[in-house]
Amino acid sequence: MKFSFKYILLIIFFAGCSSESENTFSEAQARIVSVNTWEVETSSIRSELSFAGRVRADEHIAVSGRLPAGMVAEVLADVGDFVNAGDILYVLDAVDIQTNVNALTAQLAAAEAGINAARTGVAQADGAMLQQQILAAQGGVRQAEMALAQTEASIEQAALGLSHAETTYNTALTAYENTKVLFEAEVVARTVMEQAEIGLSGATIGLEQAKNGHYLAELALQQAQIGHSQALQAYDLISNEIPTETVRRARDGLAQAIAQRDSLIVNLEAATERLDDATVRAPISGVIGSRNIEPHTMLAPAMPPFTIISTDTVSVGVEVTEAIINKITQGQEVQVHIGAASDEPFSGTVTTVSPAANERTSTFSIEISVDNSHGLIRPGMFAEVFFVREQADNAIIIPRSSAILTDGGYIVFLAIDGKAQQQYVTTGIDTGTEIEITSGLSTGEALVVTGQQFLIDGVQILVVEEN
Repeated sequence: MKFSFKYILLIIFFAGCSSESENTFSEAQARIVSVNTWEVETSSIRSELSFAGRVRADEHIAVSGRLPAGMVAEVLADVGDFVNAGDILYVLDAVDIQTNVNALTAQLAAAEAGINAARTGVAQADGAMLQQQILAAQGGVRQAEMALAQTEASIEQAALGLSHAETTYNTALTAYENTKVLFEAEVVARTVMEQAEIGLSGATIGLEQAKNGHYLAELALQQAQIGHSQALQAYDLISNEIPTETVRRARDGLAQAIAQRDSLIVNLEAATERLDDATVRAPISGVIGSRNIEPHTMLAPAMPPFTIISTDTVSVGVEVTEAIINKITQGQEVQVHIGAASDEPFSGTVTTVSPAANERTSTFSIEISVDNSHGLIRPGMFAEVFFVREQADNAIIIPRSSAILTDGGYIVFLAIDGKAQQQYVTTGIDTGTEIEITSGLSTGEALVVTGQQFLIDGVQILVVEEN
């Protein structure tokens, strides 16, 4: 006779020659049940609860430059582009700022010439050789003349810029007035009127900046003239004996020239920084989420030109119930399943645990951070987060189907000396496929794992397969 390995029931009937032996066996004695057994051992078990959430970007930064207004000269990024930290996003028209830098540079050159002239005067006052004093004074005059010529060229450039700005302003004003008449007559749309207003505003700003540049150029010219005058005065000093008072004045003039030079350096550094601010760069690496800027238009102060989404790490927010909240701690590692990104789970870290439940939903908010350096996860994907509810290590774990629930509690069957022995057990963690036994079983015992539903206490069994 051949035995199968699962759920085999053998019933053997015995027939005797003697009529006195018939029907003398009980039902339990008249059958043998085939079973499979498994040696009881320790293992680990845990039960989990899962909660659904949605992925979102860890960083979402609005990018605006330091300059609040200005004409956009160039835009170098668009929605969906990946940018590295430091990449140029857009550049503002910096002609007026450059004019200011040029004017301050000329003023600084004039101030340096004035310092050289003042030093020559001090050297003369200290009794240096007359010929050296004359040569030094002549050098100071030449430098002052060069600085003066440079500032005169700067003021001509500034004057041209002012003239251009005035022409642009008058053109924009005329266009605005004409558009206003047409708008009031309902000939053109409001958007056309708004564009005319923006154009007039930009032209007004440009005119003011040009006036400021021209004013600074005039100041530079005045400084150059002063430096030239000081150089001439220093040169004149060598023709006479220089008394003590002259020495004092020469030293005071040098101190003033140095102070003026230092002040110009501070202003030039500030202007150079504004020039650098006209080029706006990405503060972080990420993907361009939105772009609200176009070339040859004025910046809109109320709207950031760009937003950048950083996806090196992403966050998953879930709402959990009170059944699991006390099992969750900040820094805890959890498994995060994102089916749209991968069949394999991702490792996440709990970053935020809400201290109180939402009054409306009675749930607690949990934030989980997930590494996305591989770039598989995208904001908006659905995620399922698994939290460990219960866990036991070095515990007796058996197949869930081996434990049978009766009116008196859970029972299992052990294979002992060819018979089934019923054993009451106490259970713990139940995952649906495995169950923890907290008492009633010991390691090494032979547990019936197949055919137990056909058993009663004391019935004869045939172990077909072990383990």
